[in-house]
Amino acid sequence: MKKGLKEIKIVDSAVYLKETKMLDFSAKSIRRLIENRGWGSLPEIERVKAIYNFVKDEILFGYNVDDHIKASRVLKDGYGQCNTKGTLFMALLRACIFHAVFTAL
Repeated sequence: MKKGLKEIKIVDSAVYLKETKMLDFSAKSIRRLIENRGWGSLPEIERVKAIYNFVKDEILFGYNVDDHIKASRVLKDGYGQCNTKGTLFMALLRACIFHAVFTAL
């Protein structure tokens, strides 16, 4: 390995489909939203765009009570900042069977 390069760790991608405490995508409110919006029937690229635009445009900017709240709470609040909007975005993607992970650069 060249000097200055970091080793890349290979991870089983199935881990990125699992539900977590924060990414509670089986919550009724999240499942209902996906069903009502018809996201499950969209082609993959259109589905990602629709979910992204929903979080960007329909979840207002605002500070939640904590950065570590569940995605369903962000949806219920109807607002969030970068971290909590990201939580909701990842939960919606995982609910629609996309591998989603948040990494800090």
